[in-house]
Amino acid sequence: MQTAAQGSAAWIWWIMLAFAFVVIFLPARSQKKREQELQTKVNALQKGDQIILANGIIGTVVGFKDNALEVKVAESVKLTVLKNAVVGFLNDRTANATTEQGGKK
Repeated sequence: MQTAAQGSAAWIWWIMLAFAFVVIFLPARSQKKREQELQTKVNALQKGDQIILANGIIGTVVGFKDNALEVKVAESVKLTVLKNAVVGFLNDRTANATTEQGGKK
């Protein structure tokens, strides 16, 4: 009887191990993939691209430095920010908004 109990206990441990793998490692893998995609987009930035910074500021890229960007946020206001402060892009949304506004007129 003890061998049957030990065998079922081993299966429980394997199931718990598999569950831990699914809960811990798979989400981390998808997060890593999203970070790599964002980094690829940041490295491909060009002048005139609209970006969203980590603190919620929206601006337009006007220049590049070593590991930084010059971002225009108002008429005569330029900020120098690190590339890793970029969390999103507005180019696609801006194009969609322009199309919608053109259709309404």
